[in-house]
Amino acid sequence: MRKHHLYSAKLSINVNLFTRPLQELKPFFFKGIVTSGAFPKLYNSLWNFLDVSKIEIEGRTILAGRILRAKDESTKIVDTDDVKIKKERVENVANWSNFLFDYETEIVTFEERVGKISKLQFIEVFRKLITLNAPEIGTIEYELLPAAENLKAELRKFKYIHYARFEMIPANWDDDDDFNELDEELKNLGTYKAVHEYKAKNKGLNPNSKLFSKPVNMTIAGYGHFDVRGTDTDGDNKQLISNQELIYESIQSGDDIVEEFTRHYFTFMKKAIQQHLGASKDE
Repeated sequence: MRKHHLYSAKLSINVNLFTRPLQELKPFFFKGIVTSGAFPKLYNSLWNFLDVSKIEIEGRTILAGRILRAKDESTKIVDTDDVKIKKERVENVANWSNFLFDYETEIVTFEERVGKISKLQFIEVFRKLITLNAPEIGTIEYELLPAAENLKAELRKFKYIHYARFEMIPANWDDDDDFNELDEELKNLGTYKAVHEYKAKNKGLNPNSKLFSKPVNMTIAGYGHFDVRGTDTDGDNKQLISNQELIYESIQSGDDIVEEFTRHYFTFMKKAIQQHLGASKDE
């Protein structure tokens, strides 16, 4: 048993979303994850997928596995001839992070291995491996899922909002299941990325405006992030950056076999899935 630091991220097919139906592109996630091809070099290390298996849990199709990192490291050994400690270089030292990938929502729940594989390294490598193994999928964007209740609580602490910047991408929802009016307009526009920036003086922006509330919900669902600035009820300057308030959990679990960590990770993953799906129902 050891401590696992868990995060969740929403992956989204981006540019190709406008050239092929989503349901034609989604299966390439499977191809990209189950393939253990060449070891690409990123962050001065070699990476690959390991021990990937397809499982069914509570009616959901899940891919469970690991991302493997091979990195040259120096270690201290005992020189028994000279009776001293010396450094020796060891090639391809193995480290790994476990993950679960939910096919329906394209949400990945994974562990950050502190000092070994950071959360940003994991998700960047995860995205890169998929596109290398399944180039048909095209560009993949991701957002680490924020802690929705924390974000909402922090937004309520603003008395006046004088600046807001939202970066958004079109949602990966079927044509008959539009996320909301804003997402529908992004798709109609044909943009694969949108940046909305708002400024105000005196009493500030109206957080109940659809131009504010809908980007916030898209952020909660994993289709964007934001930077909001203003003053709190005490008149002090306040800034809220959504990707600094992430959904997170620390658990104790073994990981010698995939089934051992899957049970614990799935409990956390369900919270991320419910937040993602719930954000659209708020519309």
